[in-house]
Amino acid sequence: MRSKGYRRGTRSLFSQDHRKHGVAHVSRYLEKYEIGDMVDILVNPSMMKGMPHKYYHGRTGRVYDVKPRSVGIALYKRVRGKYVIKKVIARVEHVRKSRCCEESQKRIREISEMTKEAESKGMVLPPIKRKIEGPRKEMVISLENNQPIEVGYEPHIVIF
Repeated sequence: MRSKGYRRGTRSLFSQDHRKHGVAHVSRYLEKYEIGDMVDILVNPSMMKGMPHKYYHGRTGRVYDVKPRSVGIALYKRVRGKYVIKKVIARVEHVRKSRCCEESQKRIREISEMTKEAESKGMVLPPIKRKIEGPRKEMVISLENNQPIEVGYEPHIVIF
């Protein structure tokens, strides 16, 4: 009979790396979280208070509430074929800022700068859609020092 405890099956999930045991660094506590920030939930097993369930380890959500020592995170969980918004409260030791939106935010900044430049110069905005990288350009390979190799499948041989 399997146990159905809250932390079952977490022997390797909630174990720290070799020579990485101990309490969290001060930088974890000094991180500033605001409502709307995207955060990753990464459980720190040395801190048992405010530890979220193992399901949420490695998940990304949005901060909806900030408290003195903890953060409220809203994220989606798949329940029987549909996605339900779940709200988790975790201490700051188990949370870190996510880098999931960095590229899109950088691109938005670049596009806004391009529009400002185009408006100031009175020009039309160049196309901002990202283009698909096409096929490689043609090239000629000399056979001077390159012997062609015949590539094919090996015939199937019945051994027995």
